[in-house]
Amino acid sequence: MAGKTWKAAAARNPAEVYNEKRRIIFAQIQKDSVVAKTWLESYRNTLGPTGYAGLNAEVAFFEQYRKDFNLVVAADIGDATDFVGVVDGAMHRIDVTTNIAFKRLASYEPLQLEGALYKVAVFDQGRFDLVDINFPFCKHCKSGRILPTAVLLEENHNVHGDSQWSNDQLLVNICSACGEVEVADRITTPFLYDFQSLYRDLNEAKHDAEELGEAPIDVRAEAGAYARRTSRYLSDFFGTRLVAIGGKSYEITNPCDGDGYWAVKFEDQLPLVQEHLQDEYPWDLSNG
Repeated sequence: MAGKTWKAAAARNPAEVYNEKRRIIFAQIQKDSVVAKTWLESYRNTLGPTGYAGLNAEVAFFEQYRKDFNLVVAADIGDATDFVGVVDGAMHRIDVTTNIAFKRLASYEPLQLEGALYKVAVFDQGRFDLVDINFPFCKHCKSGRILPTAVLLEENHNVHGDSQWSNDQLLVNICSACGEVEVADRITTPFLYDFQSLYRDLNEAKHDAEELGEAPIDVRAEAGAYARRTSRYLSDFFGTRLVAIGGKSYEITNPCDGDGYWAVKFEDQLPLVQEHLQDEYPWDLSNG
């Protein structure tokens, strides 16, 4: 008798599994949300950690905003849309995520070019942050996006050179393609230091720690944490979600005579715009 060859069933594509369970959950949630969430828990192993977290976030968003935004569940057709709803009086496509670091602005641009509006709903520690990613297209070059960034300036001094114990911060809109720069707002804040001063203080602290045999200071990590905290603070103050934060930097092109140019140099950027925004842009901040 000839032997039989048994082939193990090929593993299903995780995206296929996710979409199947998503359809089941959202078909049930509109009938009985308790049962739907019980089913979701039963799918935890099938979905895997990432799939479960993603679908759990979608369910949480739907339950929380279903009435407020008049949400409609969107089919998965590769347009980065989980729901469609009315936000701030306008129809928006909404993409729900637990980690905005995996999102890229280019994913939304095909439909944005046709006039579609998007928001990314970031689920973190039980709450949602609705990020507006409808950055205008540049009127000058027609291809770049106008991105809101923050620039931290040096300490303020009076005409006598005395410290005013404050620094200025700028809301700077920059075109991702042509580099067109516009200072949209300027505020003055006490003790919100610029990055050059921060690096100087951190390097001094690092040196002191080494001499005293204390735990080493990771200057880059400390500066990165400061950048993220400050970006969140200024986003609230300026009333717009900043995509990058940096400061003035003089870039020397000729070491012999010190000739160079002023630049905006970013210390931190949202991964969302990393393919659109350069690390630095030439600009004479003295005119800002």
